[in-house]
Amino acid sequence: MKVRKGGKNMKSKKIIAASLGAALSLSMLCMPVYATSPTVSSIVANTQVGDGQREVSSFEIEVSDESIIQNLTAADFDIINNSSTVPFDVNTGFWAEAYQDDGIELSVSGNKLEMTVNPFCYAGIYKTDGSFQRLDWEVKCLTNDALSFKASDVTTVKTKVLDDTERKTFTYAGLTREYALYLPKNADGSVKKNVPLVVWNHGGGEYKGNLEDTLVANKGLTGWVDAGYDVAVLQMQVGNENYSYGAAENEDKKKLIDQNNALQAQLIKNLINDGNVNKNQVYVAGASSGGGATMRFLMQYPEIFAGAIACCSMDPIVPVHNQTFAVLGREKDPFDTIVSNFEEAFQGNVYTWDESTQSMVSKKIDTQKLLDVPIYYTHAENDPTCNVDSSKAMYKAMENMGDKNNKLSIWSDDEMKAVGISNGMGGLLLHWSWVKVLNDNTDGSPMNWLFKQSKVETVSKSEDKVDDKKGSTVNNDDKKESTVNNKVEKSVKTGDNTVIGSYAIIMLLAAGAYTATKKVIR
Repeated sequence: MKVRKGGKNMKSKKIIAASLGAALSLSMLCMPVYATSPTVSSIVANTQVGDGQREVSSFEIEVSDESIIQNLTAADFDIINNSSTVPFDVNTGFWAEAYQDDGIELSVSGNKLEMTVNPFCYAGIYKTDGSFQRLDWEVKCLTNDALSFKASDVTTVKTKVLDDTERKTFTYAGLTREYALYLPKNADGSVKKNVPLVVWNHGGGEYKGNLEDTLVANKGLTGWVDAGYDVAVLQMQVGNENYSYGAAENEDKKKLIDQNNALQAQLIKNLINDGNVNKNQVYVAGASSGGGATMRFLMQYPEIFAGAIACCSMDPIVPVHNQTFAVLGREKDPFDTIVSNFEEAFQGNVYTWDESTQSMVSKKIDTQKLLDVPIYYTHAENDPTCNVDSSKAMYKAMENMGDKNNKLSIWSDDEMKAVGISNGMGGLLLHWSWVKVLNDNTDGSPMNWLFKQSKVETVSKSEDKVDDKKGSTVNNDDKKESTVNNKVEKSVKTGDNTVIGSYAIIMLLAAGAYTATKKVIR
């Protein structure tokens, strides 16, 4: 038998190698394997509605082995693609980039880690290349990748105020609409009675969305509650094609706006009859298309409302804003002409729902009752979407007709900057004057002023009572879920007839080219 050279040595080496391999394998079994172990049991994101989307302010992370979170510090974490819900930086005027300071603070209790952060947009950050695409955020643990996570890993999303808001549908005036209703609660969980009501009319940028998307587009529903007021808030989802742009010259569009309002009017009366709402403290407010719809609501049913805020209103009453675009080949009317047109409209006709014919019919405006409703008009001076003349002219028209209750605030670029709205990028976001309205309840502010208004009771009980059979409400409890897996709104709504993307193209062409800076991910 031939023996290979070095056979004994080879055999010895194999034995040693096998022994070392076995030992190494045993040692690896004894080592912690954080990266592959299911250490994270749940992740809760605590959010609230920001100025342009849902924003997250903290996370609650539960782990199966509390030892892995005991010695963590803020320096062990980094968050990428986190920025404000307002897409343009107020200081630079360009696209908002990720925070330099994530604002991370940690607290540990047993197997639970709470991480507070500088509030950032839950939908992610816009790319700085002008593509209007989003980059998802991610929380990275630099010392244990098992503790890293992103939006798709979050098991539960909690949203302040909205989690306590019911979603339903209501049928009336030939329409069925979804709506959200916040009712304040007593300490025992029962619904408070006889509270003020704010009706918020959303902008035209949200008409294509669903109710959930609209609720997080801005603070239209939540801002009043966040400010500390004990108030009910109603927001209906308008599902028809943009309900303001061009409506002033389109009777079908005006009729549809009034039809939406007729449905809301019946819903309001039901809330009054149920004892939930104080009939002398019903308010209506809205922005952009919703500001215009608010004005038509007042023209239809002035007897319902104790006060109103019409913010950066488009013009479903007389043409104003669509005259400002040269591409339409039209010149804007002189201001005095616009004022006269509003005076005529406020003394003209609107539509209302007729029960006997089950149709919308024309009715004469009760101009005196309209003049009795205090209205606060607000607008940014350099709003590029809805011309400021619409608010100025409505205020002036009412004044000419004898009104002494109304107020008007026209805000400069500096005043808008003070609430985080940049005048950069062609002034695109200067349309967002509702941000100032919904974040300020200081003395004399529109919000503060609104809740000081109260209607003198002039309607008899028999007239005020509404047949409970008129209109039907359906619960949509299946639409309110504590666990959110689907994506939130992907495009910033501007409150006009288009999302930021399409309108920005027009504005940027007018403003000239700009240089987009691209974020370097840390």
